Amino acid sequence: MDVLTDDHEREQVVRKWWSENWKSLTLGIVIAIGGMVGYRQYQNYQFEKAAENASKLNQVKTALILNQSSAQEAADSFLSEHEDIYGALLSLDMAAISSAKGDYDKALEHAQFAAENGGDLVSPNAQIVQAQILAQLKKYDDAVNVLNLVTATAYDVEKNETLGDIYFAKGELDKAHDAYAKAIEVCQNKKIAINPLLQMKADNLIKNGETPAYKKAALLSEEIARSASEIKK
Repeated sequence: MDVLTDDHEREQVVRKWWSENWKSLTLGIVIAIGGMVGYRQYQNYQFEKAAENASKLNQVKTALILNQSSAQEAADSFLSEHEDIYGALLSLDMAAISSAKGDYDKALEHAQFAAENGGDLVSPNAQIVQAQILAQLKKYDDAVNVLNLVTATAYDVEKNETLGDIYFAKGELDKAHDAYAKAIEVCQNKKIAINPLLQMKADNLIKNGETPAYKKAALLSEEIARSASEIKK
C-alpha cells in the first residue's frame, strides 16, 4: 500500500472518499435521527392514547354508578372497542354489578373477558373473580381449575383464601383448613396484616392441637406485660 506523505495528496484522497460516500453516510444519519424522533413521537402518542382511554373508561364507570341502565350501551360499546386492559377493568366492574343482581352467568362472561384481555396486571385478579363466580354457580371443580391458572405470587393470599371458600362450600373441610392456613402463612411470611374474616374462617376449622387467633393474642399480651414488668424491676 502506498504511503501518503504529501498533505495535498492526503486531502485529495479524503475529498474523493467523501464524494463517493457522503450520500450513504447522510442517509444513515437521517435514519438514526428519524428513528429517535419517531420513537419519541410514538411514546408521546402512546401516552396521549393511554390518557384518552383512561378518561373514557372513567366516564363510563361514572355513568354506570349514576345510572346502570342508561350507561349499558356506552359500556358495551367501550368493551367492543377495547379488548385490552381498559376493557378488562370495566368488565370487572360489570361483573360486580351483574353479581350484585344475581346474574352470575352474565357476571362470568365479564370476568372471562377481563381474564382474557387484562394482561399480567389484571388477569390474575380477574381469574380469582371468575373462580368466585363459578363457585356461586356450584361449578366447584371448574373454579379450582381456574385458580390453578393464577401463578402471580402477589395474589397468593387471595388465591388460597378463595380455594378455602370453595372447598368449604364443597364440604371438603380438611382442604379448606389447609387453604386458609396457607393464606395466613403467606400473610405472615410477607408481613401482611391478616384479614380478620380470613382468620375467622381459619379458626372455624381449627384442628386439635392448634391455637385459635384470639388465644394467641391473649398469650402475646401476657408475654408483653410480663416483659414490661421485668424491665421495671
